[in-house]
Amino acid sequence: MFLVMLLSTWSARAQLYEIPISPAVTPPQARVQELPPITLPFFDDFSTSTLLLDTAWWMPASQSQVLVRPGNGILPPTLNVVTFDGVNANGTPYSPTSTDGPADSLLSRYIDLTQVAGNLRESVYLSFFYQFQGLGNQPDPGDSLILYFRKADSTWQKMWPLAGNDYVEDPSVFTEVMVKVPNSADFFHDHFQFKFQSFGRQNGWYDNWNLDYIYMDKRRSAGSSSYLDRAFAYLPSSILFGYTAMPFNEFISGDVAGRLRRSSTWLTNLENDLQPVSFTCVLRDTLNNVTLDTLTNQQGLVLFAKDKIEVQSNKPDATLFDPNADSLFLEITFYADTGDKLLVDSIYNAGADTAFYDHINLRVNDTVRSYVALYDYMAYDDGSAEYGAGINQKDGRIAYMFYSSQTQYIDRVDMYFPNIGRDQEGSPLEIYVMKELKDVQNPFLGLTTGAIRHEGVNKFVSYKFSESIAVQDTFYIGFRNLADNGLWTAIGLDKNTDSGDKIYYSVDGSWQQNTTIRGSLMIRPHFTDKLVTGLESVENPAIEIFPNPATGFFYIKGNYDHLQIIDSSGRQVAFQLTKSNDSTRINLLHNKPGLLIVLLEKAGQLISRKVIISP
Repeated sequence: MFLVMLLSTWSARAQLYEIPISPAVTPPQARVQELPPITLPFFDDFSTSTLLLDTAWWMPASQSQVLVRPGNGILPPTLNVVTFDGVNANGTPYSPTSTDGPADSLLSRYIDLTQVAGNLRESVYLSFFYQFQGLGNQPDPGDSLILYFRKADSTWQKMWPLAGNDYVEDPSVFTEVMVKVPNSADFFHDHFQFKFQSFGRQNGWYDNWNLDYIYMDKRRSAGSSSYLDRAFAYLPSSILFGYTAMPFNEFISGDVAGRLRRSSTWLTNLENDLQPVSFTCVLRDTLNNVTLDTLTNQQGLVLFAKDKIEVQSNKPDATLFDPNADSLFLEITFYADTGDKLLVDSIYNAGADTAFYDHINLRVNDTVRSYVALYDYMAYDDGSAEYGAGINQKDGRIAYMFYSSQTQYIDRVDMYFPNIGRDQEGSPLEIYVMKELKDVQNPFLGLTTGAIRHEGVNKFVSYKFSESIAVQDTFYIGFRNLADNGLWTAIGLDKNTDSGDKIYYSVDGSWQQNTTIRGSLMIRPHFTDKLVTGLESVENPAIEIFPNPATGFFYIKGNYDHLQIIDSSGRQVAFQLTKSNDSTRINLLHNKPGLLIVLLEKAGQLISRKVIISP
């Protein structure tokens, strides 16, 4: 047996696979009334969007089926890209079989081009950057990404690629394209639109194209490929060696300095000229709203034309962290002093008189933030899955190695099972904790069973053990597929971090270490501060909150009389709740990362619980 990456075919041999996923979300319902036309300029670099498109520029998800993804592109012009694949925005394949045909589309709002003055109509261009494959699945020969313009008679005319245009098939490169809007009444009408349409396999997260930095305006030319814009391309990396999260007591014990490293990201220059840039990196304690340190202060650089450069912070000092704290939720922020301004409308008198568009701010992409939790769990992943890793055989097993320098007590494991185009919902599995990997008959330190649940894109599901499990030194979190129908059991795989050497799998009774797949599994053991045996007594009713950390919503299991939520500053937090049997769903109205305190009153007794809200 061996480990392979197999993306397009099935095999009778059982092994560990890297599997394209279907990023299922439930988009908002399309508006009943037609969205009114907008006017030029059109600009979206997707850096301020999360999953769903910004309807200031795009038709709703019922007509634009792509999602905004933070980690699918390789060195994009700016943070985030849109990715084309074979499933719609709900995660539903366009076809149940592996047929080729129209797949994802991206459709602009109506644009009123009658507002463009006649003497400027020869200067209207649409530009964009595209990438073939990126970190996703390579399109097959014959697959395509096509740009169309909507004519006055509502028909669509293909504009790119035309005869003689070949796709750049380097998966590491974003290629810029300039397309002129023909100066005719066919296109200069009040309901002009443009549309990107991909063609490929219609049954999964296959045949990927990435798009970024889409800009359409007047006063442009075929050579107008210079933008007075500098931007970050990625979120900052973790300051923890090997981890994105760990318990605070594990972090603070032993060699704290050895656990820390520099954070890094990439800066890009979209101008056809060199540009001096300075950047600053700040580390903040978000629970107490305190700046711990400025890790880099106004570090100066020179970015050459169309240049990309990795920038790093200084390594945090171990003395920054209070050993008496019980948790920290750290924010890493990179600010760039780029000289960027608003998007230029026009320049007169050799630059002495410049007009700007006040609604397109090119400074927004000059700041990026990420978060590191020092709380009650361990994580290698960054919270976002680009793929899945799985086995399509009953009794196939996957194990993930962790290490703790001191005794910890595991009370649950959070796991993200993505939608892979073949329904895993309800599929049974066994989750266990092991001390060593010799053979599959090794005794478990702890064991629980459950079923796969899909709560949404990158939403973890908690699997709780009836008794907490003591671990120290090396231990493994594993799961086994109990289904007998040959369906995949795929765990989320983050391709932007790499702990692949800690992944093991078994299909024949013996364990083998992964040597092929790069990435981190979305498996997170959670720890309690005490050894718990059995469930809490009836006299002391259990109040359980999950998932924790949460993003946007969480559940409260158990009965109570009154509920209040406050933040770390003591301010009340707005929320909506929905009760169902013995559980309550809490939807946060303002999803700000940090620590929340849930205050519950039951029969005159006050119960408090901490909830970490992740970005």
